[in-house]
Amino acid sequence: MKPYKIVFFEFLLIFASVLIFRSFWMILDSIDVMNNESVIWLSLIAGVLITLLSFLMLNKYVDSKKEK
Repeated sequence: MKPYKIVFFEFLLIFASVLIFRSFWMILDSIDVMNNESVIWLSLIAGVLITLLSFLMLNKYVDSKKEK
C-alpha cells in the first residue's frame, strides 16, 4: 500500500475514534448518576487503575517478546 493511503486511513481511524469518544461522552452525560461528584471521582479512579493495568500488561508482553 502506498504511504499516502496509509496516512489517509490512519487519519480516518483518528477521526472515527474522536466520534466514538464524543458519543460515549454524551451517553455518559445523559445518565443522571454520572453527574454526581462522587461517581465522577470513582470513574476517574477506575480509569486510572484500568490504564495502569493495561500499561503493566503491555510492558510485560513487550518485555517477554524482547527476551525471545
